[in-house]
Amino acid sequence: MLTSEEVRAMPRITVDIDATASSTIRTSDDGASGRLTSTGWPVGLGRIPDTLDADGSPLDALVLMPEPALAGATVPARPLGVLHRIGDQAVPAAPVLLCVAEDPAFIGLVDTDDLPRRDAEGDAWAAVLARLQRRDAGEVTGCGSRAEAEHLISAAHHAYERLTGCLE
Repeated sequence: MLTSEEVRAMPRITVDIDATASSTIRTSDDGASGRLTSTGWPVGLGRIPDTLDADGSPLDALVLMPEPALAGATVPARPLGVLHRIGDQAVPAAPVLLCVAEDPAFIGLVDTDDLPRRDAEGDAWAAVLARLQRRDAGEVTGCGSRAEAEHLISAAHHAYERLTGCLE
């Protein structure tokens, strides 16, 4: 398990939020007493700027956050994983799963292995995604790791730099 200082030192990215919805993603206990809670966390749907996926669009992102964000807001976040799905051609590429970077409520979330403690497994993310996109989100086949998400973001950022001629 990472310390809070190590989590705070993890790379941050920005996400441009398009919409936010309440969700069934919640904490499974309150820590000290071990009692179950049913507090839902809002999830924002957005795009990671300066990235391109295989279709030439910015990477889709789902961000777990403590408070809803207004459409058009930019949120600092850190990657947790990738939601793998299958579906028809209308289902976009796998969205990156993130959480708000600086909120102490999410210090314990660093990878997809931590998501079940928040009842935030793939099906919960897909249900929120379907509500936000107002269409079927496809069948969830699993969640990729934080390392996979970081690799996907890096490759998509590099694709953006190649297209725009901004290679470093």
